[in-house]
Amino acid sequence: MASPEMYDTPLLGILQHQGKIENFLDVMFGFLYRRTDFFRTMRSKEDRMGFPPGVQEKMLYSIFKKWQHYATQDEERMMKKLQEKAEKERQAAAAASAVVEEVEVETTKEPENKENKTDKSSTSEKTKPKTDATGTVDTACTSEGKSDGQKDEEKKERTGRETVDNNEVPKDASKADEKAVTEKEAMDGAAAKPVSQEEFQQDAESWNGAVRENYKWAQHIHEVEIRVHVPQNIKKAKECVVDIKNNFLKVAIKDGGQVEVLMEGKLTNKIICEESMWSLEPGKCVQVNLEKEKEYWWKAVLVGEPEIDIQKIEPIKHMHDMDDEEQSGVQRMMFDQQQKMMGKPQSHEMKVHDMLKKGWDAPGSPFAGQEFDPTKFNISPGGVQM
Repeated sequence: MASPEMYDTPLLGILQHQGKIENFLDVMFGFLYRRTDFFRTMRSKEDRMGFPPGVQEKMLYSIFKKWQHYATQDEERMMKKLQEKAEKERQAAAAASAVVEEVEVETTKEPENKENKTDKSSTSEKTKPKTDATGTVDTACTSEGKSDGQKDEEKKERTGRETVDNNEVPKDASKADEKAVTEKEAMDGAAAKPVSQEEFQQDAESWNGAVRENYKWAQHIHEVEIRVHVPQNIKKAKECVVDIKNNFLKVAIKDGGQVEVLMEGKLTNKIICEESMWSLEPGKCVQVNLEKEKEYWWKAVLVGEPEIDIQKIEPIKHMHDMDDEEQSGVQRMMFDQQQKMMGKPQSHEMKVHDMLKKGWDAPGSPFAGQEFDPTKFNISPGGVQM
């Protein structure tokens, strides 16, 4: 089954046009009413179209519960992330509080140091060199005082140098760590870029297409969808320059007064310009929808670019692109699938049963007078001409 995201663009257009989800759902169910047998109820075993009573409601409820389960999982993951974020903030606040307490403890020791300095100064005053009556200075005391002062100054200089050295090391280390993280992220990003068609098929934006340097492209049988990446500061359509011709495409942006071309070249196949369009998803991408002139699968968007292997894509054709005969065949296959799941006869079996019933009670039949039992027959789909 193809990714449901591939239908987001047309469905979003319908939703924006209708304005309300209620009106949107009304359009969807109206389509099912007009173009399918969804609302038809099988009244007898001979009915080949529709669903048995109650099957439609069960189908809708099952699909609703599936997407509700996804929504619940998303909400739980979001709550878990919020809780983890709150826990990290709490731990960071606790760590900051511990640092503040440590600083307060260190600052409380400063008065003691001042007292010690006062004591030292008083001591130095006591040991201040004295002069005798003749004016001679006590050289022993002065030399001792000078040596103590020099020691204090040298100690302060050493402490200052150590502080500078300690401050410089984390800066260098942090720069190196930051550079290593940046290089790792770049390598991870390069490794994560899809390169094979199997990987392209996993993304709705490159489904049946590819991922290129500046853009992604996907395609259906009648159109090509291109998403050209733009910088986050591109918020308005007037900042974009898009030129669409029947065999040419150019996408550029106006950034800082200059025009920067993001994508330009000749298209590999012709398109219908009047039915092609583009729009801007602010800060993300320019989305271009090209209507194909002929319904076949493209190998590339621009001439000269690498081509995809169309043998590895999913060549799905939508119901509205099919003629009446093709739609009838698809509806028959859908009906057969439903019958098989319920353990009931499929369309080819029902056709043979109708033929066998006519001869069941015919004159000379060994089954005359007995109730028709289809289990006595093994009917192969290939043996029936539908």
